[in-house]
Amino acid sequence: FNSAAPTSMLKLEGILFVALAYLSPPCCAKEKRMNVLFIANDDLIPMIKALDPKKYSYMHTPNLDEFTKHSLVLRNSHVQQAVCSPSRTSLLFGRRPDTTKVYDLITNTREVACKDCITIPGIFTESGYFTVGMGKIFHDGIASNFSDPQSWTDLNGTTTYHNYFEGIRRYHNVSSYNVDEEKTGQTRDSQVRDHAVSWLRNLSRRDSDKPWFVAVGFRKPHLSFASPSRFFDLYPEDEIKLANNPYAPRDMPEIAYASWELQNYPDVAATGFKGHINETLVNWKAKEEVRAYQAGVSYTDYNIGVVLDELKALGHWNDTIIVFWGDHGYKLGQHG
Repeated sequence: FNSAAPTSMLKLEGILFVALAYLSPPCCAKEKRMNVLFIANDDLIPMIKALDPKKYSYMHTPNLDEFTKHSLVLRNSHVQQAVCSPSRTSLLFGRRPDTTKVYDLITNTREVACKDCITIPGIFTESGYFTVGMGKIFHDGIASNFSDPQSWTDLNGTTTYHNYFEGIRRYHNVSSYNVDEEKTGQTRDSQVRDHAVSWLRNLSRRDSDKPWFVAVGFRKPHLSFASPSRFFDLYPEDEIKLANNPYAPRDMPEIAYASWELQNYPDVAATGFKGHINETLVNWKAKEEVRAYQAGVSYTDYNIGVVLDELKALGHWNDTIIVFWGDHGYKLGQHG
């Protein structure tokens, strides 16, 4: 298991160009400008059945399968650095890590390299859009000064800085959770999904011609692998398969390998796993993690489906540009 090795991703960065092409100053706009729904995902291997029906025949991703039929899908796009904050900062600021100077999870580019740089949501804000974000778009906390408040429309401090909606964090003390939300409460992604639906409804009811930019960041399948039980049920334990060759490629440089996150969870550490190169999890634990990861992919597929269905129900399917992207992939024992 390795979350930092480079990997090819479903990264719809090219669609960002299409979205930006619709921008024009409010004074000069002759036609109604498109709304934008900007959906981000965390640590996603593009295990979407429609992208490779043979390879991912076992995956349950009906909403993303349908979405790909209506989308420009970029299959050969790569992250600049396969770590959350460097990748997200690079994409959102439109600059490479060697310009942003962000290589870790704590550095804020506005403090070291890019104080006055504009971001993707910031461009829409300056162009007269109502912009609001929720969930994980920028990397959390000090790395973005709590989701870069200057990028968004600020409703008297209620939508930015410490009031930016991330949801209540639960289910983070072990590496995977089979969650009963009715008994123990919603995961953060369920909270963000419902928050997104509420914002779409509110924006549809308002008396304004101003277009909107809504960013929704889902965390799963990022660790911890916490999803509602019904998504685990899609993947029977006896059908989970592990990578054919989980060992490192020959002559792989050490800097290309990292596995510090997984073994920090007590349930993983209890197996004796240290994360050394060519060390593998015991099979039963590896299968448990793979199953939970797959459940997380299907959970995110469901959440995206709820948001897209709401967009259609509100009559905005044909006047909204939808962008779906991931910050980087994840290794479940595979080679790159």
